[in-house]
Amino acid sequence: MNTDVPSLGLTLHDAARAVRKAFEERSSAFGLSSAQWRMLVHVCKQGSAPQSRFADLLEIEPISVSRLIDRMEAQGWPMPQPWPSTRLPPTMPNSRPTS
Repeated sequence: MNTDVPSLGLTLHDAARAVRKAFEERSSAFGLSSAQWRMLVHVCKQGSAPQSRFADLLEIEPISVSRLIDRMEAQGWPMPQPWPSTRLPPTMPNSRPTS
């Protein structure tokens, strides 16, 4: 194996990191963390789903999903009423925080 040429995996990892960094810089005006942005994307794609489903998609613990929602509410992001059995909202509004 030629060690002078970077592996495809390393190249993909570096490219993904660069894309993530550029996205975080451009989206910093909204005041959301990358985890909150990822949650928004999955909520928009999945629609209504149990908290555990979003935890699996985000590769975090279910309690962390609740904490993400709590932080978003504290920042003024409008959040619909949660499901009766979980704290996860059935849909996520496409609007900026109300402040």
